[in-house]
Amino acid sequence: MTTQLRIDLLGPMRGWYGEQALDLGPSRQQSLLAVLALRANQVVGADELVELVWSDAPPATGSKIVPTYVYRLRKLLPDGAVSSTREGYCLQLAPDALDLSRFESLVSAGYAARAAGDLDQAAASLAAALSLYSGEPLAGLAGHYLNVQRHRLTERRLKVLAERIDLDLERGRYGDLVPELVALVEEDRLREQFAGQLMLAYWRSGRVSEALEIYSRARKELVDQLGVEPGPGLRAIHGQILANDTPVTTKVPDELPYDGASFVGRSDELAAVVAALTPEPVAAPRVVAIDGMAGVGKTALAVRAARRLTSTYPDGRLFIDLHGYTPGREPVTPAAALDRLLRSLSVPADRIPVGLEERAALWRSELAGRRILVVLDNAPDSAAVRPLLAGSPTCGVVVTSRRQLGALDATTRIALDVLQAADAAELLQEIVGADRVADTAAAEAVVEQCGYLPLAIRVAGSRLRHRPAWTVEHLSKRLSAQDRLLAELSVDGGGVSPAFALSYEHLPSDQQRLFRLLGLMTGQDIEQYAAANLAELSPAQAEDLLEALVDANLLQQPQPGRFQFHDLLRQYAASLVEPEGDQAVRRLVSYYTYAAADAVEAIFSSRLAVLPTAPPLVLPQFGTPADGLAWGDAEGANLLTTIHKALTLGLDEPAWRLGITAASYFFQRSRFDEMDELLDVALQAAERDAADNGEAVARVLISIGSLGRHRRGAEESLRVLHEARRRLPATSDLVLRARLLASIGYSEAKLHPDEKAIQLLQEALELAQASGDLNLVARVLAFLGVTYGDRTEFAEALAAYEESLRIARKAGDLAVQGETLNGIGECLIELDRDDEAVSALLTARELAIERGADYTLLNSEAFLSTAYARRGDWPAALEAGRRSLDLAVDSGAPLAELTARLRLAETLLAHGEPDRARAHFHRALELGLDESQDAMVDRAVTGLTVCSEVGGR
Repeated sequence: MTTQLRIDLLGPMRGWYGEQALDLGPSRQQSLLAVLALRANQVVGADELVELVWSDAPPATGSKIVPTYVYRLRKLLPDGAVSSTREGYCLQLAPDALDLSRFESLVSAGYAARAAGDLDQAAASLAAALSLYSGEPLAGLAGHYLNVQRHRLTERRLKVLAERIDLDLERGRYGDLVPELVALVEEDRLREQFAGQLMLAYWRSGRVSEALEIYSRARKELVDQLGVEPGPGLRAIHGQILANDTPVTTKVPDELPYDGASFVGRSDELAAVVAALTPEPVAAPRVVAIDGMAGVGKTALAVRAARRLTSTYPDGRLFIDLHGYTPGREPVTPAAALDRLLRSLSVPADRIPVGLEERAALWRSELAGRRILVVLDNAPDSAAVRPLLAGSPTCGVVVTSRRQLGALDATTRIALDVLQAADAAELLQEIVGADRVADTAAAEAVVEQCGYLPLAIRVAGSRLRHRPAWTVEHLSKRLSAQDRLLAELSVDGGGVSPAFALSYEHLPSDQQRLFRLLGLMTGQDIEQYAAANLAELSPAQAEDLLEALVDANLLQQPQPGRFQFHDLLRQYAASLVEPEGDQAVRRLVSYYTYAAADAVEAIFSSRLAVLPTAPPLVLPQFGTPADGLAWGDAEGANLLTTIHKALTLGLDEPAWRLGITAASYFFQRSRFDEMDELLDVALQAAERDAADNGEAVARVLISIGSLGRHRRGAEESLRVLHEARRRLPATSDLVLRARLLASIGYSEAKLHPDEKAIQLLQEALELAQASGDLNLVARVLAFLGVTYGDRTEFAEALAAYEESLRIARKAGDLAVQGETLNGIGECLIELDRDDEAVSALLTARELAIERGADYTLLNSEAFLSTAYARRGDWPAALEAGRRSLDLAVDSGAPLAELTARLRLAETLLAHGEPDRARAHFHRALELGLDESQDAMVDRAVTGLTVCSEVGGR
């Protein structure tokens, strides 16, 4: 940054290097420098520079012209003044090198002096700021952007000038002001504010007739030129003069700031604040605390509500900004705030005590019995507010803060959220005009990209309003670039990023670190265990810090124990540099992998995916299948985003291990689309990792072939499993080889339950027994039971199932027990042992419900439908059949729907309802043909034949 370079924009553009004036070159070159100066210390892209500098005459060469002009600038400016990156160009300026920056600093100092009650210093600071204007800002520079900036800077000067004149009026400098105001009114006879100030100066100087003449002349100009009467401010001054009110009186203080022309929505919140501050018999003053994230509109709501309550609090409305989050300023101390508030009540300085407690006591005494509303804006914490609270029940207090002021004894609390979508769109329309937002879809996209945050919408709307060539769609496209989103919503040192930065900078270091790390989180939300592993903390420490970020309104808590960002805050957190970022993401991926493994083990009572020794991780405890399912239900979406993130970062082994670990949960919940997506990403990662791990691809393919069988059919399953067999190294362990062979045998059996299938399953059983994995032994025996059942060899099937059940109980494998009990129930039905069948199936159903196993449950219900029908319990039979079909259709699994429809159709037919049964038999026939299920096809055809015979068609 070149500290000796200075540039003036508040007049004809000029530049100095030290004491030497610089020749800034031709007009267009000056325009380019002016744009870079207005965006000082920000990178501006070449395309944007063309748009801002050459908007009146775009060059044919487009952005290719920019480097030439930048080269010329570098020749005349000090070395290093203009830097370039791949993204664009940046003018490096010291904080006070721009007259515009010095102007704003002086204005801020003036406002601070006024807030402190030092009117002389306030007027001096504003006068010094105004002296920096040396003519029309950016005089002679072309381009729409600079025209807009010229108008903005001119209006800014007039606003500050009016405020300085108000200070002079308050200080009694009436006669001195008259010449200055006469000139200002002559320059612009339609600016009512200066006319009103001149009327006051004349009147308070004893020149009443001249004051009335100014009103008459102003009214004539407004009526003749605009066809409107003077505004309420000018009419009020005129009325005071006509009534011959004493000019210098103790007036009712009304310090509420301008609350903006664009205030939309918030009807419920506004009503709540007004109702909370409406008088009723109370023993204490009403205190309303409004909190919310930066830019959500807390001050606007407080001021709008306060204005609604003018008649309720006729003795005054006081407003003080406590500067809890103001750049470059320390928060106002309670003692300084009390001094300012007491002065607002016209307490003489010599009566204001020095001590805080004495000042607070005097403040309460002054308010006693008066009906005054106090707005304490931008409070840093509860401690800064407590001494400022009124003691009289006739008074009201509104406090706004970015923090949740939990330690404040508020009577009403309002947690302000972002706008509703419709209100956000209305706000954009009010800012830019209805004609600019005719494209409703694009406008909705813009406010969504702004996260429905009022501050972001105002910045985006302002950019659009000041760029007539832009459309809403163009703005939306600019905002869609995630790496540029925050930059687009932050302008002139203000906007979204600076507002967020202030909130972040007020955090303790441990909260700042977690905030940065949360910007790296792979999912949409996070809980304490994931956060603990991300930041290498204990769960208790992580939870405390997460709750602290919620208190600071930098994090949301949509439900107990789960935390998430507002979209723009997440962008901001992700933009902060975190040195340990890569390792943190690795820790998070590892956490999800090992936590998923524990959750799946709780659900299935066995470890389905073998993982390496876990790194140091803090994992939740899953005591029951319900615990595992609840974790999966909460984290399912995060598991998907995490595996995608791992793949993107090249974390191949963690990605495929996470995929095969979590897939069983999605299968259990019948979330098959998500299961397929998870395994597809896992396969991509395994293919990349194959060089380092020969089993990687085979393991993923085994999961795809086994879990996808029920959905894509046995034939596709076999194709995938045979590929897994081809890719599996010969040195792989017995368990993996047995799993693969069992899955191949089971798929063969579902296609053709012949001797070949049985032989494959017998071989798999021998391998499983040799491996010593009882869970796998039980599962292979269950496969044999299914195969014998498909061959209608129900005695053999029952024997296999019963042996499977015995071993599963020994191993504590509840998953296999549920499926095996379903098989036993089916066999008992076919062996005419209906009461025993019902008992087995009810046990299977209980296990399925306990474990959230929808696939097991739908089979239990399907077989129960048949068993109840065999016993003549028709209501129970029909209800079980309907439940089974509902579960099957929801699962999207053709084989499950085939089983459910066939069983329900047979129950309906046995109940004497052939017409209702016929539709289910038809659908079962179609599914059986599609899935090559010959036995099921035969049953469906038989059922349709009987329906025709019984129904006569």
